[in-house]
Amino acid sequence: MATPYRTIQNSFVGGLISPNQEGAVGSSVYSSGLSIAENVLYTPTCVYRRYGTKFGAAAKSADSVFFRYWKDQDEIYMVEFWDKGARLIDRDGRVASNEVSTSYAAADLQSLSVASNNGEIYIVHSKYKPAKMTVSEPESDSGLLILASPADIQFVAAIPKPETPQDGDDWTIAKTFNAAGDYPSVQLFYGGRWWLMSTDNEPLMIWGSRTMDAATGEYRYNDFTLEEWHALKLETEETPGEEDMTTADCAISFQSSDMYGTRIRWALSHQAMLVGAGMSIYQYTGGSALSAIPMDGLSTFSLSQAVALGAAGSKAVAYNSYVFFAGIGSHSLMALNYSMQYSSYTGVDISAPVADYLRSGIKTVCITEGSPAVIWVLSNDGNLLACSFSDSIGMIAWSVMTFSDNDHPLWIEAMESDINRYSTLCLVMNRGGKAVIETLELVPDASSYRVPYIDCYTISPDVDDDKRICLPELAGRDVEMVESIQDSVSGMRYSASLSSKADGNGYVTLDDRFLQQANGEAIISAGLRYTSIIGTLRSELPANGTSQSALRVVRSVILRLTRSLGGRITMRPSTSSGAFDRNHIADDAHPVLYRNYGEFRYGELEELWTGDRRTSCTSPNVDDDRIVIFSDDPYPLCICALIINHSIQEA
Repeated sequence: MATPYRTIQNSFVGGLISPNQEGAVGSSVYSSGLSIAENVLYTPTCVYRRYGTKFGAAAKSADSVFFRYWKDQDEIYMVEFWDKGARLIDRDGRVASNEVSTSYAAADLQSLSVASNNGEIYIVHSKYKPAKMTVSEPESDSGLLILASPADIQFVAAIPKPETPQDGDDWTIAKTFNAAGDYPSVQLFYGGRWWLMSTDNEPLMIWGSRTMDAATGEYRYNDFTLEEWHALKLETEETPGEEDMTTADCAISFQSSDMYGTRIRWALSHQAMLVGAGMSIYQYTGGSALSAIPMDGLSTFSLSQAVALGAAGSKAVAYNSYVFFAGIGSHSLMALNYSMQYSSYTGVDISAPVADYLRSGIKTVCITEGSPAVIWVLSNDGNLLACSFSDSIGMIAWSVMTFSDNDHPLWIEAMESDINRYSTLCLVMNRGGKAVIETLELVPDASSYRVPYIDCYTISPDVDDDKRICLPELAGRDVEMVESIQDSVSGMRYSASLSSKADGNGYVTLDDRFLQQANGEAIISAGLRYTSIIGTLRSELPANGTSQSALRVVRSVILRLTRSLGGRITMRPSTSSGAFDRNHIADDAHPVLYRNYGEFRYGELEELWTGDRRTSCTSPNVDDDRIVIFSDDPYPLCICALIINHSIQEA
């Protein structure tokens, strides 16, 4: 006798769950988790198909890396470094400056420490002298900023002690960082000082520059004068004596005896000054860094252990009260949470659900702010992972980003939002063996219809007399195009999609039917198709005596959608072996919203749908009631809840 039963999953904040957690049926993560989460992002209330990436420019090299550069409070760029070269890139991935020569070799680019301060770019690395680059406004109609090559920083040198001190003589002890082995590898601007750390000769040392010169109002970032002495003649006409004139604005040098056996990896300005080392994370515990050495000459600058979590890599990122960094061995992502109540940090590994994707090690980490924010993790073998995160509710939900064919990211960096644009992820992508720069803008849900759901896309390409469009960056690739029209009431409305192939020069010939719907007002987006997939976990029914050892099938599924156009649903497993076979994902799949007219999925303009859609799809299996929902067409799909109708049979 078959007994009907209904299960509801109205939250997805558990995100991707690792296979070894699928037995934790009593946990809150299980009830809101997914067994598959590819090319999706999350909000606290739904899971949705990620946006597409936009082509910017060809990267200079497959070894290219990005670092943020704030020109001023309203302008943000990326500095692209490649083997002995650099240039600026704007937030659309386009070239924004001239190219300059540098001394930084390709093998050292990922471990550069780059910071912007007062419109200048500071660069340190253990193999190179500290340097900075300046940026000037355009002098011609090209509109390109003028980037200067890195110039070695000239530090204030020590003054030797006179053999016979005279009245008024002085001499100093200063750190200059100008010898091999004495080049710092980590930097931080904090408290009016430039902090340099971790040389090859002294991997646990920290130096802080002098503070602002009160007389001139100028910062002394290049002055690491640690001590000063002056020869003074006493009023008593006695033999001239020496007096220690160390003052509050002298430079700082510090080494903690607790940091043995490791080296400093990164430094970050957060609720405190944080220093990541191979054994633990340390925080600055003194007073204001502007007066770290009082007039009596006794230093109050000190570090204490914040958490006993070691750090790897050369970077940490912060968002509100959290700090994220690669743990020991670079195989885990650690999160520090600062408690205002206790003025202390707690740390935890948040990467357990995606540990299998991090076996090659974490290459770099960045974060795009927003609601929610997204932590992006790139592994050494090209896996791109995303962790949607909300500081207010502590939501953590993982997903995996995949791309067309064998395409994969080579480097990532995030641009914060500015007064005109939302937070943006910048990528160096391997596209068919070519290195290209792409951007992915994280827009809020209300504006998501403006973002195409295809990768590496071009908007409104020009159509020539032969009804062709030219997409040189997609030459020789299978291209997906979607036509849409702006509607003032309902937002963007979508029309036909067209799959074609660009020739060797990037030309694609359009079908007449592709343009007939929008009457010349269409926006055509062309790019590469990708597939979004979510897979549910096994439903756990109540142990009420009737479902013990029961066989069960899925009779129907109701999808509660918002601002969506289509998707398809299929049963798991899709093969008799019991394992999910991606090669047969479309076998026996049922459309969610699709309407088929001729060769196109959409024969007329469709408005974005909000509401419930039912699909009647009976599972062919009686021992597995998981389902898969996927979309490989360039339209939005946002799921708020899944309501699954089961049929329980006696064993």
